[in-house]
Amino acid sequence: MLDPEAHEMLARVASMYYEQDMTQNEIADELGISRVKVYRLLRESRSRGVVQISIDWPIKRDAALERALAEAFALDEALVLRTALEQPLPVLRQLGYLGARYLEGLLKDISSLAICLGRSTFEVINAIRPDLQAHIRIVQAIGSMPYPREEYDSSMLARQLAQKLGGQVVYLNSPLMADTAHAAQVIRSQRNIQHALTMASSADIALLGIGNLDPQMSGFIREGFLNEDELAAFAQDGAVGDLAWRIFTQQGAIFPCDFNERVIGISLEDLRRIPTTVAVAAGSAKVPAMVGALRLGVINVLCTDDKTASALLRFIQH
Repeated sequence: MLDPEAHEMLARVASMYYEQDMTQNEIADELGISRVKVYRLLRESRSRGVVQISIDWPIKRDAALERALAEAFALDEALVLRTALEQPLPVLRQLGYLGARYLEGLLKDISSLAICLGRSTFEVINAIRPDLQAHIRIVQAIGSMPYPREEYDSSMLARQLAQKLGGQVVYLNSPLMADTAHAAQVIRSQRNIQHALTMASSADIALLGIGNLDPQMSGFIREGFLNEDELAAFAQDGAVGDLAWRIFTQQGAIFPCDFNERVIGISLEDLRRIPTTVAVAAGSAKVPAMVGALRLGVINVLCTDDKTASALLRFIQH
């Protein structure tokens, strides 16, 4: 942790360089230090988080596909990224920017936001501008993984977003999965868990991703909740994906399995009651899962790219 004197020096040098447009030589002369020292201080100011740089890539949207998607799936709104032959960033990263800009436009009118873990959620939160100071409540809507990576740590995502927005966090201090359905009921009955789930279900906006059952990408397998044979059996019986870690069918129904009863987190029924539920997902491999998720009646804002949007429309036509 920086001591106040060192922090002050880093901030002063950074302000002179980034805000006052002074050259490194001018800063060195002003402060009576070497140019090499100025360079090192500027590097440290970024590595220490004293300076945070946000690059706002231009995002182009496809209005025709947005209208078609919204009509086909009865959405309040569709956000469709128009992709180019040469992409400056991976598509999911660009969708993060698109989803972030959309959420930023809503933040001034809401008091709470519930988030579920996942790669797409991580990209949106990462792209939220750090200076908004919306002062809203961030609710962790899904329990935590036992050994999470950065993008799958729901408590970390909630904390990161709250820090950016100057808000408070309501943590769901629970594992994502219980060993049995009965154990899950016991956990949900605890007062602090009930409080967090109630806060999640009363949020103004929910942010989540859509998962498919690809064994190579599945968080179920990676975290040891299911093995490949179990996942394959689910798929053979009609399961296509998961939303908020609840497995569903292509027809938009909850898949009947013990696994769904063991999840600690916001239910699909509670998600339906949230005024705005934003899902971010893309990729041809996810199309069947996305169709099923959209048929659940949970999602009313979808953020995707033009290729996936076109594939979704073709899928339901056939």
